[in-house]
Amino acid sequence: MNHKQLNFNNELRGAFFDMAYSPFVILDENLDFIDMNKAAEVTVNIKREDFLGKNILDFFPYLKVNERYQMYKNVLITGEPIGFDEISFHTDNGIYKFMIKAFKIGNYLGMTTLNVTNLTNTIDQLKSTKVNLLNTNKTLERKNKELEEFSYVTSHDLRAPLTNIGSLLMMLDETNGITDEGKPIFEKVVSVGKLMCEKLKALNNVIALKSTLDNEKKEIEFSEVLKKVKLNQSEKIINNRAIIKEDFSNATSVNYNGIQIESIIQNLISNAIKYKHPRRKPVIYIKTKEVDGRIELTVKDNGIGLDKSIDKDKIFRLFKRMHTHVEGLGVGLYITHFIITNNGGQIEVQSEINKGTEFKITL
Repeated sequence: MNHKQLNFNNELRGAFFDMAYSPFVILDENLDFIDMNKAAEVTVNIKREDFLGKNILDFFPYLKVNERYQMYKNVLITGEPIGFDEISFHTDNGIYKFMIKAFKIGNYLGMTTLNVTNLTNTIDQLKSTKVNLLNTNKTLERKNKELEEFSYVTSHDLRAPLTNIGSLLMMLDETNGITDEGKPIFEKVVSVGKLMCEKLKALNNVIALKSTLDNEKKEIEFSEVLKKVKLNQSEKIINNRAIIKEDFSNATSVNYNGIQIESIIQNLISNAIKYKHPRRKPVIYIKTKEVDGRIELTVKDNGIGLDKSIDKDKIFRLFKRMHTHVEGLGVGLYITHFIITNNGGQIEVQSEINKGTEFKITL
């Protein structure tokens, strides 16, 4: 390398040293400051001329106590660089935190730093936020548990007086205590009382399901689940001459809770039969396939369907019924939706009046 190249390289190094965003300092073998760049001067808020010639202990006397002073000396002896992840620096403007690397450069000690004050403050804030969120979640879990217990106790306690009312109404009827004019009203009161008892019983079942939901999973064969559902629903299937066509060839099994997957399929098949079209046999298609590593279950029927304008999310609400010409409480789809979403899945519905309904489930 000729003299001109040497001067040019020195100029480049000098420009880089002075213009670098991070603070740089150079110390001699006694750890006295002999040079520093603009970034270092701004960071420590001390003029360059007040800094140069001073020993590192003049500004950071605590270094000798925590052995860092000797560690820097060792870098000059061994030539092996050292680094520190988070060093606090106290100034009149507050506390700054730096990452520091010390290395040998010629016969001198070079030190470069990176201001990580904002980063560490952000991390501390995130940690604090996480703790707050955990505490909030625990509080919410406790409150939800209390609400579930309150709902269960309330609905359970209300069933007894309602049952008593029903018994008293029957006694009143048996003793001919109802006039002919009052008979229609009496029958409506009996009907309303019966419905309230059924809703309270259903509410208890929903609360019990949520509080005892078992997340233990294993590999479940769809064909075996459908056999159980057909057996449980055999009377409905025969009486309504329902036809169930299944295709599990593209996904024969799923890692799921057995009781839960059975509940999903049973509720959907039961609904398909319940809301059949009056002028044709109910035909139910159930099939599975794998999509992006997850199992997709589809249950489609040729029933009476739903109006396209209806908000599809409403059908999954508790006690929400889209059709009132058949008996039901609007609980099955709520439970189905709860099980699916509780397992991280989703359920979509497509329907059209007189053309049927299709449920597409990602398990």
